[in-house]
Amino acid sequence: MESNKILIVDDEAIIRLSLAREIGLEKYEVDTVAGGEEAITMLRQNRYDLVITDLVMPGIDGLGVLEVAKEVSPEMCVIILTGHGNMEAVIKALRMGADDFLTKPADINELLFRISRCLEKQSLLRQLSLQNRRLRDEIKRRQRAEKELSRNEERYRLALDASSDGLWEENLETKEAYFGERWHRTLGFSDKDAQKPGCSWRDLLHPDDAEKALTLLQEHIEGKKSGYEAEFRMKNKEGSYQWILSRGKVVARDEQQRPLRVLGTHTDITRLKHAEGELKRAQDKLEQKVLDRTTELEEINIALKVLLKKREEDQTVFEQRVLANVTDLVDPYLVKLEKSRLNDQQRLLLEILKSNINELTSSFIHKFSAKFIKLTPMEIQVADLIRQGKMTKEIAEVMHLAPGTVNIHRKNIRKKLGITHTKANLQSILSSF
Repeated sequence: MESNKILIVDDEAIIRLSLAREIGLEKYEVDTVAGGEEAITMLRQNRYDLVITDLVMPGIDGLGVLEVAKEVSPEMCVIILTGHGNMEAVIKALRMGADDFLTKPADINELLFRISRCLEKQSLLRQLSLQNRRLRDEIKRRQRAEKELSRNEERYRLALDASSDGLWEENLETKEAYFGERWHRTLGFSDKDAQKPGCSWRDLLHPDDAEKALTLLQEHIEGKKSGYEAEFRMKNKEGSYQWILSRGKVVARDEQQRPLRVLGTHTDITRLKHAEGELKRAQDKLEQKVLDRTTELEEINIALKVLLKKREEDQTVFEQRVLANVTDLVDPYLVKLEKSRLNDQQRLLLEILKSNINELTSSFIHKFSAKFIKLTPMEIQVADLIRQGKMTKEIAEVMHLAPGTVNIHRKNIRKKLGITHTKANLQSILSSF
């Protein structure tokens, strides 16, 4: 049996080669490329069953590779590899037809499992496509047979004895019926068996189908329908049932246009019915697999959202701790150094130190300010010291400000927090952030 062929696309050589080595051990045929342009060239020149592509790459990214892969072969499976924080792009990839995704660094066992699942789904889809083609061919065959029957209906009627294979005719006045030889033989009865009681068409009809089949025939005879067509089950000699497609038409009328004779055919469609049943079961199975996979992806998405939220919370706590530590452990000593006797070189080094500390904490202060209703950097420092329980005089000493200036900052903070004319405790409010 031919092995499945896989294309790996990643601009990081160590990841690309590592995946190729591990996947190759599973008897897959693996090709690797370092970018989207090379991948597109390979996809247009070779046949691949599955593509594993990095999402973020220079030039043509993973979405571009996905688009071309589905254009070349809609059945081709595509698995997206992405880093944390690219969920919006992953969702777009899934909407474009990606079959699965994994976050880097990908666990090789999990990746191998996802590969096997994708290839299994691909195999089922190909089987379903093959069954659909066979069904369409069978339908076309039946349609051609029907057209041929329509063209030769008069010839069949005039040469009934010579071409009575599967044909039947009923005299509506005498209620006598004639059946071709193959009519009974299709059900396993011999010519002798066909003469015995209980072998007529009505006797062999399945009880659940008899009323419908007879009603349709009667409606055509009464002129309510232009032709007669019915599918029903008939009991064969072994006692089981075979599916029959029956078609007929009134071919003779009297002077008052009352029907005299009906001519028709019987076709054994048991195999077709079985094929339809198998196709329905295959479709149900595939739909269930798709539903199960969708549920799995939803659970994975929920887990990813929880992890991302926890990571954001941890990052916020870390930033607040860094700011607090700088304020409590570094700023007071910087103030003392400024007040001490420093020569020009030492003062220059102190300014550089303060500048570097501000550079390191600037991104934290920016995010922290969003929490504090867009306070100024100076107000953020005052607010943080108030949150820690520092009094106005202590804050003034730490920040090298006048107490009156600190009080002005307090008023501005209360105003921006919307608690100017309330008795709300500023320290309690700030501690809730």
